[in-house]
Amino acid sequence: MQAIIVAGGRGERLKPLTNKVPKPMVEVGGKSILEHTINLLKSNGVTDLILALCYLPNVIVNYFGDGKKFGVSIRYTFEEPSKPLGTAGAIKESEKYLKGDFIVTYADILRKLDISEMIKELLFKKSLATINVYRRYGIDPKSMVVFDKNNLITAFKERPSLDEIRGDFVWANGSFYVLNKNVFDYIKDSKSIDFGRDVFPAMIKNEGKIYAFKSDRYFIDIGNLDKLEKARKEFIF
Repeated sequence: MQAIIVAGGRGERLKPLTNKVPKPMVEVGGKSILEHTINLLKSNGVTDLILALCYLPNVIVNYFGDGKKFGVSIRYTFEEPSKPLGTAGAIKESEKYLKGDFIVTYADILRKLDISEMIKELLFKKSLATINVYRRYGIDPKSMVVFDKNNLITAFKERPSLDEIRGDFVWANGSFYVLNKNVFDYIKDSKSIDFGRDVFPAMIKNEGKIYAFKSDRYFIDIGNLDKLEKARKEFIF
């Protein structure tokens, strides 16, 4: 299976570390976040990669090249920094390289995940998408994913109310997707569009099946300097 890694982040909240390098190239444990992501995919047998770049793309291209020295094959797409296309719009240019079902993930997250099992879930259930979800604790989560006893997703809720939250956590979108290629029916050219806000709700409205893949393994979104420091202290390689 092929994978698209969206690696265009500017990393405003990681400055000054991102003044000269893009967010995915910030290091944890002597390797960039992007390299950790590539290694996770490779360890699960996914080696045909497309990197969707935007901010300072040459830094990434010059480091990874065609991917051979990292044991993978890499192609690149490029997004205009002045015209951000959102989490889903950023992958539209990759469509021409895809041969079938594919993975989408983002190069600002460190995680442990059984990708092989996610792929099996998509194929077994013949769904449009399988989405990794993880437990997010706290009384003010930014979003939540709602699914039934069979893990069929029924809603994506932004800024859920306290009445909608049961217990001390919600299941949140882990930004790791295994997708059927028909997902591009919901992604238009040259338009800013997000998976959680636009694509997945539209698929559900159209009665497309999307399943949650629950994981309690390590997950951290490195969105600011505090989270970066936390990852550097606790991430196990």
